[in-house]
Amino acid sequence: MQQPWLNPPGTEPSRRAPDDFSPATATMPWRGALLALVLVWLILLAGRSEAIVDAAYGLPVLPGTEALIAVAEGWNDALSAIGLPQALKAVREVLATGR
Repeated sequence: MQQPWLNPPGTEPSRRAPDDFSPATATMPWRGALLALVLVWLILLAGRSEAIVDAAYGLPVLPGTEALIAVAEGWNDALSAIGLPQALKAVREVLATGR
C-alpha cells in the first residue's frame, strides 16, 4: 500500500518513493543493529568498570556471585591496564568544571 503523501503530485507511479514498509526503505539489517548495540554496551561497561566492581561486591552471597565478582574484577583490571578509567576520570573532572 502506497501512502499518498509519499509521491508528489504529478509523478508517475513507477517513480514514487518507496513505502515505509517495503524492502526498498533505508533500514538497518538486524545484524548491523545488533552489532551497534553490542558496541554501545561495551562502551557503557568500559566507562563504569569501577562502579560495576563496587556493585558486584555488594551482591548477596548466592551461587555464582563469586564468578560475577571475578568477571567484574577482570574487566576492571583489563581496562585499568590500558588506562581507560584514569582517562575517563580526567574527562569527568574537566566536564564537572564547566557546570
